[in-house]
Amino acid sequence: MFKQITSLGGNEWYLITSLWIFLVFFIVVGIMLYTMRKEHVDYMGNIPLNDENQEEEKAKEDNE
Repeated sequence: MFKQITSLGGNEWYLITSLWIFLVFFIVVGIMLYTMRKEHVDYMGNIPLNDENQEEEKAKEDNE
């Protein structure tokens, strides 16, 4: 297996570049998640629940 990795035959720049893009992307996402404010995370987490509650309240008001 390691013999295949070490003898890439000239196409290693594509592999190395894609690996670096992959690593940089996930490091940046990890840093963003680590530095994200708790209030923002709570707000984004409650968005689907708020939409359902608002629809139920509108349906109740329409029935009255």
